[in-house]
Amino acid sequence: MTSQIPIPTFIINLKSRPDRKEHIQYEFAGRDEFVIQVIEPITHQYPVISLWNTIKYVVSAATNNNDDYVLICEDDHIFTPQYSSEALRDAITEADELQADVLSGGISSLKGGLQMSEKLFWMEEFSGTQFIVIFRRFFQKILDADFNVSDTADYKIAALTDNKYFVFPFFSTQKSFGYSDVTPRNNTQVKVENLFRDTAVNVRILKETATFYEFRNKETQLLAPVELAENISIPTYVINLPERTERKAHIISQFKGRPEFDVTIVEACKHEIGAVGLWHSVRKVVQMAIDNDDDVIIICEDDHCFTADYSKDYLLKNILEAHRQDVEYMSGGTSYFNFAIPVSSNRFWVDTCLATQFVVLYKKTFESVLREPFDDSVVADILLSRIISNKMILSPPVSVQQNFGYSDVSAIHNKNTNLVDEMFSRCNARLAQLKEVMAKRRLGDKKIVGVCK
Repeated sequence: MTSQIPIPTFIINLKSRPDRKEHIQYEFAGRDEFVIQVIEPITHQYPVISLWNTIKYVVSAATNNNDDYVLICEDDHIFTPQYSSEALRDAITEADELQADVLSGGISSLKGGLQMSEKLFWMEEFSGTQFIVIFRRFFQKILDADFNVSDTADYKIAALTDNKYFVFPFFSTQKSFGYSDVTPRNNTQVKVENLFRDTAVNVRILKETATFYEFRNKETQLLAPVELAENISIPTYVINLPERTERKAHIISQFKGRPEFDVTIVEACKHEIGAVGLWHSVRKVVQMAIDNDDDVIIICEDDHCFTADYSKDYLLKNILEAHRQDVEYMSGGTSYFNFAIPVSSNRFWVDTCLATQFVVLYKKTFESVLREPFDDSVVADILLSRIISNKMILSPPVSVQQNFGYSDVSAIHNKNTNLVDEMFSRCNARLAQLKEVMAKRRLGDKKIVGVCK
């Protein structure tokens, strides 16, 4: 499919932007691998709809031409030093073998991703349509899609398909002209370049993190499987305000008949700002753990609720296995993460982890928690994510938050009483999707490292 037939390429350019046309013609000069058509966007009062309608026009033309794929470029595209004709053709071939609908040459933001091979990544959400290959299998879905003024082309494409990929290192970035005809937030000098730079930095960090766990896992595989002691009991500190008797009754019922937890009810620290009070309470628990010479503890809030996936062996086995991977913090269930890297069949490393209703904290982090400076803007889960590098989440989770219809810590949850349930549901759906993508990840001669936002 990707023999030396020229790649059908449509470049979108307003006639009123000759500076951009001159730029893009320079970028493609002497590149015989492309057969280029410069087209003017379909006129519409809203630029986002104009761009989408133009993409539909290109897709319609590619359908009529019986093209297997088409490359759509915006006139601010720049080839990076990593680009070559051979590398692009290889990426197109590889993406097609993965049944890709979309392949991006470079993105300015990323949420959720998984590395499929040495240079190809699956992506959940992205921004940047300056260099994007659309495959025939996706043509009709684009032509049939609804689009309105609140949409953007990149987010719409992300919503329409799970089969979307990008190359890394990027083949393409965007040139900043100091303005954007489509995206008002990019109407500042060098902003676009910064977005691509920051996204590339994040991907490199994730690759390095994934490599760390890859080697750590090889080392741990040489060890004997973890064995669970008969009467193991983990120190478990439950934070509760005395006046919240309904929450206390709930949390006691959750731990009833579970001797694997050595439960201590800890009176929550009060503060006029609930989030600050929670952080004081976490510090109080950590100091208690130090005084008790605990090696690992569980910190619970009184709205913790065990899931159907909880079992004693499942939790304890993961606590011990994660310890071998040098983990410092493990969440029993989270309501949000940015990037995630699969490090076992049941655990993901994450860069950010929201929700502190069930947190496993290892001894090596205790002093760091107490030393960390804070002020009245502190939010416990965000601060823990910032000061702890090696943190994981369980999947499937063992914990969610019971919805009491109010929160003593997060005011936003009092405005939307279903927000907690919705956030946990979305998070678990994202993790399930990542596991499905992992199943597609190709094994072979190429080095494969997991990366997830």
